[in-house]
Amino acid sequence: MVFVSDQLFREVDEEVRQDRLQNLWKRYGIYAAIAAVAIVVGTVAFVLWQDAQKSARDADSARFLNAVVQESTAADSALLELRELGNEGTVAYRFLAKLREGRLLADQGDRAQALVIFDSISADSGLGDTYRDLARLLAVANGLDVLSQNEVEERIGSLNSPDNPFCVTAREFLALAAMQVGDNARAEELLRANLSDASAPVASRARASEILTAIGR
Repeated sequence: MVFVSDQLFREVDEEVRQDRLQNLWKRYGIYAAIAAVAIVVGTVAFVLWQDAQKSARDADSARFLNAVVQESTAADSALLELRELGNEGTVAYRFLAKLREGRLLADQGDRAQALVIFDSISADSGLGDTYRDLARLLAVANGLDVLSQNEVEERIGSLNSPDNPFCVTAREFLALAAMQVGDNARAEELLRANLSDASAPVASRARASEILTAIGR
């Protein structure tokens, strides 16, 4: 009887843990991840845009602004303008246009095509490492629920390095990808790295602690 009771308690505990994990996934899963990266994207894009403006690239600037204005009223025209600018523009505006195109496609629900766009940015050797790494994060953020764990590791595994500015965010994505396939040992390794990282934001450490509790680690 004691054995049956113990087994029952373990089963109930496991069900509760799974419920908590599912709730955490809803809270900290793909949409929360995209929102977190959006802050970084906004900062990087703004700085790059300022640099481009200082270089007086008036034609590309006008095309980019025209596309942004059209996004809410003529999305198809905006996408066409962004796509052309992404192929023809100067380096700075090529990056900004593709970044905006990928975001707009994701907002429209076409995450498969958004993934293609972000992958094309990360493969652009004309861009600096920071911008290519950012594109890798965005690709994972938009495709986290369709990419395999190996595909996620291939894209952002190299970002899991203390000297990379996106290290903390990359660890969170890698941990979420591991959790999706039940690789809790890998998730624990990544989340504990964030817990012990003094440079990690308080919110990131809090998420790591809560998720570790949910997966019983």
